[in-house]
Amino acid sequence: MKKTVLILCAALSLGACSLFPDPYKVPVSQGNLVTKDQLSQLQIGMSESQVTYLLGNPMLRDTFKPNEWHYMFTSIHGTPDTQKSEVDDLVLIFDNGILKEIKNN
Repeated sequence: MKKTVLILCAALSLGACSLFPDPYKVPVSQGNLVTKDQLSQLQIGMSESQVTYLLGNPMLRDTFKPNEWHYMFTSIHGTPDTQKSEVDDLVLIFDNGILKEIKNN
């Protein structure tokens, strides 16, 4: 009798784990995280090496547009039912190695 009750309790407690999804999901982040502080330090007229020192290497350097650098950041958080994703894209355009334009999407 005790053995049956013990097996029944173990089966119910292990089965309950699969009924409820894990509410503590770790957010998944990929790419270049550019903070507001870094963005405020970014200025037109900076050299490519200064921008690389400030922000790091860009996520994407287009082969056909070598003067255009893309700093992309993607964050996915939430449970599979309520999953949210955020995508930020910072585009820097250079002319002869000098920063000429900043596009923050």
